[in-house]
Amino acid sequence: MWNKLKPGNLFFKLLGAHLLVVVITLLAVSLVFSYLAEEYFFSTREWELASQAEKVAEVLEEELRLENHEQVEKMASALAVSMNLKIRVIDAMEGRRGEQIISVAPIEEEEETQLGLEQREVEYVLQGNSYSKKVFGPEMQRLLVALPVFQEEDGEGDSGNPADVIGVITVSAPLTGVQATVAHLSRLTTYSGLIAAAVAGVLALSLSKTISNPLRVMTRAARELVGGNFRSRINVTATGEMGELAATFNQAVDEMEKTVEEQKRLQELRQNLVANVSHEFRVPLTSIQGFAEAMLDGLVEEEEKEKCLRLILDNTFYVKRLVSDLLELSSIESGHIQLQWEKISTSRLMDRVIHSAQPKAKGKNISLEYEQKHLPSYVEADEDRLFQVLINLLENALTYTPPGGQIKVEAREEEDNIVFMVRDSGAGIPAEDLPHIWERFYKVDKARNRAHKGKGLGLAITKELVHLHGGEVSVESAPGKGSTFYVYLPQQQDEKA
Repeated sequence: MWNKLKPGNLFFKLLGAHLLVVVITLLAVSLVFSYLAEEYFFSTREWELASQAEKVAEVLEEELRLENHEQVEKMASALAVSMNLKIRVIDAMEGRRGEQIISVAPIEEEEETQLGLEQREVEYVLQGNSYSKKVFGPEMQRLLVALPVFQEEDGEGDSGNPADVIGVITVSAPLTGVQATVAHLSRLTTYSGLIAAAVAGVLALSLSKTISNPLRVMTRAARELVGGNFRSRINVTATGEMGELAATFNQAVDEMEKTVEEQKRLQELRQNLVANVSHEFRVPLTSIQGFAEAMLDGLVEEEEKEKCLRLILDNTFYVKRLVSDLLELSSIESGHIQLQWEKISTSRLMDRVIHSAQPKAKGKNISLEYEQKHLPSYVEADEDRLFQVLINLLENALTYTPPGGQIKVEAREEEDNIVFMVRDSGAGIPAEDLPHIWERFYKVDKARNRAHKGKGLGLAITKELVHLHGGEVSVESAPGKGSTFYVYLPQQQDEKA
């Protein structure tokens, strides 16, 4: 699969987009979480250190008021060791304002030249304000808190002005523990982000394949379709939009295949139609031409001329009927024929049909019987077109029924249909020919003499006319057992009248 994928295709675009969104989201969450964690731990440590600074100030302020610096240093040293703090005391008295009095640490440290506070920050605390900051040393960061010490025990002088501040106490502690905790949380966040990114990558890979694979299958099927393979289908088990898209594609291919097959069938029918029409016209026209030329050349005896003229006339009538049938079939199929709906007497229609076919039946010594069972008095239809349907079926039966045979015509009511039936005792139709007898110019016995066969258009016209009435036609036949044709017309025709 991978060798078919290119960096610019949909799979990599989806995968890259998902991973990019995941990475950016995790990075933003990690940064925000690290910042909030750092702020939380620094704020907590600052609050703890401020509380410790207040305790140191409470212990040293009495001796600082008495200016007992030696005692202040002893007590500050003890506090520095017990609290693990670095303590400085700054003088605020006139002449020594801002000078460091004491600087003690829990362990021996190299003396720093800076107090950790800038002059402006010292002045700010000497104004009676508390102050805290981070101090960046050469090896580590420290958190420093500075508190003023007032002359009076209640924390302020009589007027609360800066002159009441007698000193400043600063305490500082390394931030190693806080930094280690923050660093540990950062590592955990990073590891969690990497794991989440890996899981998201797997999910993105799966999702990208889920989306891109059906599309790739559809693309391949579409290319095969362009190449003329209309049997290509998509076997996609995906649900949702992808499943619907695959099903729609398959449905479109099915419809296209049907359309192509129908076009091929129509093309074949057109070709067959041209060939059949040419053949049907060529034979009678050749006959007409031959007899006419023979008469003009004086090759026909006087007593034979009437016979030749009769043959010419018969062939002319045949060509005329053929043209008329072709035009009628074309008009029906193109929708140019409009039925004249009316309520017609069923018995009168059947009498008309039987009366019209009786002479030909007697001429061939064929018994023509008519039977009606529970037939409605009226039927909604176009009388002339329905008459044409029944006459076509009767003429077809008379053509293929040998002398001495029987033809039975029946009309009956069956459920919601009026059924007309024409049964003959002819040779029957082979099973392989039954699906094709409704096609134009199709003849079951292709070797039969022209004088004893039809034009191959009667059944095609019959089928189209029955469909115009909203009905159906069918046939039952077997070699040696005759044929039975059925016409089913629905009785719900009152609305069309």
